[in-house]
Amino acid sequence: IDYIVFHNPNEVAELLYNQGFEPPDTPEDLSLAIKELTRKKGRKFIEELVKIHPDKQAILSLDKDGATEKCGVCKDNLYDTSENYCKGCGHSNYLGSGDEDSFLAQFEDTKDSELEKYYKSIVRKSNTAPEDKNLAQEVQMVWNEIRQRKSKQNKPENSSPSSTKQFISRDDLLIMGIVFIAGALVGHGLKFNINNG
Repeated sequence: IDYIVFHNPNEVAELLYNQGFEPPDTPEDLSLAIKELTRKKGRKFIEELVKIHPDKQAILSLDKDGATEKCGVCKDNLYDTSENYCKGCGHSNYLGSGDEDSFLAQFEDTKDSELEKYYKSIVRKSNTAPEDKNLAQEVQMVWNEIRQRKSKQNKPENSSPSSTKQFISRDDLLIMGIVFIAGALVGHGLKFNINNG
């Protein structure tokens, strides 16, 4: 952790800030804060920390077991075709195995702009290989994810079906009460006049 903090303090401070904490001014305090957050958040946070390791590319290039190609998400040449995942960002392509939910789960932390770039790249790839049904299905799933995100953004967060109904205001109730009382008094007055002749 110290190595990452002292060689990449700006990105580590940004990571800490994105977790909701104010980054300390000195690298030593920043290192202590990152260690504490690592203990609290666990593996998920460690994965985020490793993504900003200053020697990440050199470490990952040592593993030559699988053939690699350019990843459609992070654009690094770290996509292991034999294992179907990127050693840099963890992305995996959809293989048509019926696990759509786990495939889409990898995009939960992906920004909308990055997801749209990925969508455009797989559309181009799909257009060059129209016979690849799994790729066509992946295009459709990613498009649906983008569409759902946009519909959530366009919908106000606090709106619910009941909040769009119009209720009677206090002023309206007051006016209705006065009209009712006036009507009752007029009706009582007319009844009194009819009985008295």
